[in-house]
Amino acid sequence: MDPQIISALIIGTSTILATVLGAGTAWLIGRKVSQRQKLQEDLDRAVRDIHFLLAVEEAHCARNKGGGNESFKLRTRGAVRETSGTEFSGRFTPGNWKGIK
Repeated sequence: MDPQIISALIIGTSTILATVLGAGTAWLIGRKVSQRQKLQEDLDRAVRDIHFLLAVEEAHCARNKGGGNESFKLRTRGAVRETSGTEFSGRFTPGNWKGIK
C-alpha cells in the first residue's frame, strides 16, 4: 500500500477519534453542570419552602399569643420532637441561609 494513503488514513482516523472524544467529554461535562444546576434549584426551592413554613409558624404563634399569652412555639416544637423523633436543626432559617450561601 502507498505510504501516503496509509498516512492519510492514520491522520483521518486520529482526527475522527479526537473529535468523538472531545464531543463525548463536552457532553459529559455539560450533563454534570446541568445536574448540579437542577440540584441547586431544588435546594433553593426547599429553603424557600422552609422559610415560608417558619413564617406560617410565627403567624400561628402570634395569633395564639393574642392578648399576651404564651405562644407555645417551643413547647410545640418539643412535643413534635418527642412524638415524631425528628429534629429541627435551624440551619436553613432565613438568617442562617444567607450566611451559608
